[in-house]
Amino acid sequence: MAYGRNEVARMKIRIDTPRLSLWRIEEEHSTAPHIHEREFQITVPIYGGCRFVGKQQAYELACGEGFVQYPEEPHELHVSGEAGVIVLQVDRDGFAEFNDRQPLEFDHRQSIDPVELSGRFRKWATTLLLHDPSEPLAVEETEAQVLSFLARSLRGNQTNRRDAALVSASSADRHMRTALDYMHEHYTEKLHIDTLAGIALLSRFHFIRTFKAILGMTPYQYILSLRIEEAKARLARSGATVTEISHDLGFGSASQFYRVFAKSVGATPEQYRSGVRG
Repeated sequence: MAYGRNEVARMKIRIDTPRLSLWRIEEEHSTAPHIHEREFQITVPIYGGCRFVGKQQAYELACGEGFVQYPEEPHELHVSGEAGVIVLQVDRDGFAEFNDRQPLEFDHRQSIDPVELSGRFRKWATTLLLHDPSEPLAVEETEAQVLSFLARSLRGNQTNRRDAALVSASSADRHMRTALDYMHEHYTEKLHIDTLAGIALLSRFHFIRTFKAILGMTPYQYILSLRIEEAKARLARSGATVTEISHDLGFGSASQFYRVFAKSVGATPEQYRSGVRG
């Protein structure tokens, strides 16, 4: 069912990862004064408005007017039933790593495109809700996407430092090749971004960015492509079952393998096997 602005479904979504909490609030919601010991909180109305109390002052935030709350600072949030608000809570270590451990000095008041943020939130949430728990790369890449968006969108001292710190693809090529060799040797195993970034001598965020710039896809997408190519070869030449192939290639379940294979190849594993064998 399609909803107009005045007919929007009331809901509250919260998705937690090791470094983030993502909220989408579209119902009446109020919090008592509280603090987050380690998290920055970025609050942005995507339609309507909300009342945010922080820095010992109340702020009436309109659509697209964001507020950055620092860790260990008391605050409260009040959302009416006629508004929609996205809240991103980010562990301070994640921000610090993205900013090369330099001090963070975000402006409290921000202006963020609500349409872009809403679209990106939908993409992040879909990835996190559908990901296989045995695939940490999918979660880690999504965390990096959220932090990259915030680093680009938030005003403060971090943007110029981030741009200046980017490692060029040419200087990273040698170490990236080493990381690629490692991925080819271990693509059926559970891999972590931090492991690959360490091999490439880059932070996790610069590794993902440089990897995509060079290869045109994220590390997780590349791992999946290696698995699918090997799956196609095994379907064509062996009598192994689809379940056996999915397990051998590191997929968390046969259903995940079916979904990834069909999206990549345009056919189910059984259809592909029948087609290549005539």
